[in-house]
Amino acid sequence: MSDSGRRATIDEINLKYQLEPSLPKTIYVEGSSDKLFIEFFLKNFGIKDIAVFEIQMVNVEAEKLLEEGLNNNNRDRIVLLTLLVNQGIIGIIDSDFDFIEKPTYAKPPHLLSTDYSAMELYCFNEETLEKILLGHSSKKPESYQELLNMLGSILVEIFLIRFAKKQIESTLPHIDFNKNLSLKSNFIDFDRDAYLKKYVLNKTDNIKEFNSFIDETKKSLPTEIRKIIHGHDFVSLLQFYLGIKSKDTKEFFEKSFYGFFDFNSLRNEKMFQDLIGMLK
Repeated sequence: MSDSGRRATIDEINLKYQLEPSLPKTIYVEGSSDKLFIEFFLKNFGIKDIAVFEIQMVNVEAEKLLEEGLNNNNRDRIVLLTLLVNQGIIGIIDSDFDFIEKPTYAKPPHLLSTDYSAMELYCFNEETLEKILLGHSSKKPESYQELLNMLGSILVEIFLIRFAKKQIESTLPHIDFNKNLSLKSNFIDFDRDAYLKKYVLNKTDNIKEFNSFIDETKKSLPTEIRKIIHGHDFVSLLQFYLGIKSKDTKEFFEKSFYGFFDFNSLRNEKMFQDLIGMLK
C-alpha cells in the first residue's frame, strides 16, 4: 500500500520484487484478526522487519479472479496474488473445505494454508479451552475432552451443512444457528433438523438433497475433527456456551481470542514450521 493510502495492484507488487528481490518478504492474510495473530506470532519468535497486510490492501480485480475460476472473497484474493506473484510474498489462508474437496488450482509453494480448517482451530484443544473458560467460574466441566466432543459434534454438522450449500445451492444465505441451540446446565442441545429446514427455506426437496449429500460425504471425512469445523462457528458456539450475548462483549471476545494460543505448541504445527523456514 502506498503512502497516499491507495491500494497497490498485483502488477505493482510483482514489479517491486522484480526490481528489488532482496527486499524483506511481505505476508498477506485474510482479515484483521489474522494480521494481529501472525504479527504476534512473529514477535514471539523474534522475527523482525516482516510486514503483514490484510489482502484488502491490494486491489485485486474481480475479472482476474473469474479468469482463474476463483471466487470474489478474501481467501481467493490471496490465492490469486500468490499465483501471479512468484517472489517476495507469502500468502496465508484458511484451509476451509480443502480437506474434503480438492482445490481447483495448483497451490504455489509460497501459499500456506492452516493445518486445520481455520486459524481458530489451533485453539480447539483441552489446554487452550481451559484457559478460555478460566474467567467463567460457572463453566467448569468435569472433562474438557467431553466438552470438546460435545462442541465438535455440533460444529461438524454445521460445517457439513455449509459444505452442502456450497455444492448444491451456493446462493442460499448462511443463517445463525444460535436460535436452534438450547443450554441445560453444561449441555448444549442442537436441533439440527429444524436448523436445516430453516436453512433451505423449508423446501422438502432441498432437505432430502442436503441430507443425502451429507450422508455420502460422511463416508470419507478426515479423522482429525479440526479439519471439518468452521472457525467462526467455533467462536460463536463458545460464546453461546459462556452466555456472551452483548455485541460489545462478543467483539471483545473475538478480538482477544488469539491471545489464548500457546505459541510454543505452534512450533509443532506444519504451517508455522513452513512459515519460519520461509522467513529465515
